[in-house]
Amino acid sequence: MNEGDYDTATAVIDFAKRLLAFQKKVAGLEKEWDDLEDLRDKATPAVQEIVSKRFFGRSKRGDITSQDDYCAPILRVLIEMGGSGKTKDVIVKVGEKMKSILKPKDYEKTATRAKELRWENTTRWARQKMVDDGRLKADSAKGLWEISDKGRAWLKKK
Repeated sequence: MNEGDYDTATAVIDFAKRLLAFQKKVAGLEKEWDDLEDLRDKATPAVQEIVSKRFFGRSKRGDITSQDDYCAPILRVLIEMGGSGKTKDVIVKVGEKMKSILKPKDYEKTATRAKELRWENTTRWARQKMVDDGRLKADSAKGLWEISDKGRAWLKKK
C-alpha cells in the first residue's frame, strides 16, 4: 500500500466516524422533537394553538398532503388543458382532482397569505419544484404553467 493511499484511507475513516457521531446526534434530536410534539398533543387546546404556531411552525408529517402528491395532478391538468394553463385555472382544476385526498389541514388558511388555502400554496410550491427539475417549462410567460417533454415522460412512468 502506498503511503498516500494509507493517509487517504485514514482520512476517510476519520470522516466516517465523525459522520456516524453526527447522525447519532441528529437521531437523538429527532426523538427529542417527537417527544415535544407528543407533549404538545397532550396539552390543552389553548396551549396547543399557541405552542404549535409559535414553536412548531409546520404541521406534523401526515397532517397535510405531501408536496410530491401534487405533481402528477398538476401535470395531468396541464395535459388536459392542452399543455399549458393560467395559474388560477390550473390551481382550481388541481383542487378538483385532489379533492378526495386533501386533508382537513390542507383547507386551512396559510399564515403568510391570509386569503390563500394551504393546498393552493402547496400547489404553487409543487409547481416551482417541477420548474426547477425541468418537468415544467421555466421560460413560460408570467402566470402561465406549461408542461415540458420531461414532465410528459415523467407522467408516463407514473
